[in-house]
Amino acid sequence: MQNPGFDLLKEAFKKFAQKHDGEDLGNRLVRSVAAGGEAAVNKGLTEFPKAFVKTVAQDFFNMVTSQEVADGVSLSARSFDEEKVKETLDTLVAKLQEPETSLKVAKQIKDVLSKASTDDLENSIEALMDGRPMGEQMIFKMFFAQAKPLIDGMRDASEEEIAEQVRDLAATIPTDAIASQVAALTKEVTPERVSKQAHDLVGKLPSPGAVSEILHGVAGLASKKLGDISNSPNASLDAKNLLGEFVAEAQAVVKEKIANDDQNKKTFKKGGQDFSL
Repeated sequence: MQNPGFDLLKEAFKKFAQKHDGEDLGNRLVRSVAAGGEAAVNKGLTEFPKAFVKTVAQDFFNMVTSQEVADGVSLSARSFDEEKVKETLDTLVAKLQEPETSLKVAKQIKDVLSKASTDDLENSIEALMDGRPMGEQMIFKMFFAQAKPLIDGMRDASEEEIAEQVRDLAATIPTDAIASQVAALTKEVTPERVSKQAHDLVGKLPSPGAVSEILHGVAGLASKKLGDISNSPNASLDAKNLLGEFVAEAQAVVKEKIANDDQNKKTFKKGGQDFSL
C-alpha cells in the first residue's frame, strides 16, 4: 500500500536537491576556502614585509658563515677519537662475519642482483650510505671494491655461497688503516676550510634581497589566484586551471628573480670585490 507521507517526503527532498545541487555546493565550498586562503596570504604578507624577510635571511646567512660556526664545526671534526672509530669498525666487521648477518646480507645481495646491474648496485650502496659516519662509508666502499670482481659470479651462486664470500671479504677489511685514514681526513677540517665552504655554499644561494622578492612575488601571485577562485561563478571547474597557472607563473617569478640576482652579483664583482651578502 502506497504511503502518501513517503510521497510528500520524496517531493520535499527532490525540491531541496534541486535548490542545493551538488555543483552549487561545490562551488560555494571552493569559493569559501579560496577566500579564506587569500585572506591568510595577505595577512602573512603584512606580518612579514620584504624588509623583515630580507633581514631574517641576512641574519641566517651571517650565522652560517660566521667564525663561531666554522670554529665549532672544525672542533667537532678534529675532536676525533681514532681508537673509538676502530672499535666501531671492528664491531661492524665482526657482525658481517656472523653467519646470521652474512646470510641476511647475502639474501639482500641476491635480491638486488636479480633486479639490477653491477653499476646500479654500486649506486644503490652509495645512496644507502649517504649520511652515514665516514668510517662506515669507507668500509662499505672498500668492501664493494673487493666484492665487485666477484659480483657476476654471485648472480649464479646460492645464498649460502654468497654469505660465505661476505664473511671472507669482511675478514680482509683493514679497520686500523681505515680508522687512520678517517683521522687524517678530519685533521684537514680546519676553520678556514669550513668557512670557505660555507661562503661558497651561501654564495650560490639567492641573496637576502632576492629571497624577499621571491617570497613576496610568489605570495602575491597566490593571493591573486585565490581571489580569482573566490570570485569565480564556476569555482570548482576554474580552480584547477587557475592553480595550474599559478604554478607556471610562480616558476617564472622565481626564475626571473634568480636571474636578476645572479646578474647583480656579476656586476658587483666587476669592481674586483667578492659578492657580499
